[in-house]
Amino acid sequence: MGEWDYQVLANDARNVSASEMAARDEFNRQYPPVTGLAVPGDLRTMELPYRPWRNNHGRFFHLADNNIIQAHVSEIAPGGHTTRHRHTTEAYIYIVRGTGYSIVNYEGEPEQRVDWSEGSLFSPPVWAWHQHFNTSDDEVARYLAVQDTGLLRHLRLHMIERHPSQTKVGEGTDYAVDAAPADVDYEEAPAP
Repeated sequence: MGEWDYQVLANDARNVSASEMAARDEFNRQYPPVTGLAVPGDLRTMELPYRPWRNNHGRFFHLADNNIIQAHVSEIAPGGHTTRHRHTTEAYIYIVRGTGYSIVNYEGEPEQRVDWSEGSLFSPPVWAWHQHFNTSDDEVARYLAVQDTGLLRHLRLHMIERHPSQTKVGEGTDYAVDAAPADVDYEEAPAP
């Protein structure tokens, strides 16, 4: 597949019902992103509101009036997992706390497992399906995602889509998701 095979436009109406854009925007109206030059407090322990459409807790950051990069910290409950999703933004994911793994794949291609622990850094490719799993039964896991969201929103190319296996429960922007775990055979990531 070529470099541009997965490029999509944010106004692509093929799967509007699976878009997370409205829920994310409403969340940021209710819980405005942290602004300023630095995040006050500790990313490992700061209070995070619940994001039902993503099946986790999180907080967005818009630091130093940056217009291209934005970030958020997300928490996965013990033994829990996020909603399987994909987005048009590039993302680096840094594990702030905990242990787990992520399943990553492009549509129709084999799933790969990326194991992670505190201090790990990885990047799911643009528009690849991915889902994050906390392997601890008693500790939360947290990750910091740094993305080029601002740039893609400005260019009207930003899109976030739930995987078809993730059933929406509710209407409008106030909904939850039955975040089914990926039920797939995956390829092990090569050992470092």
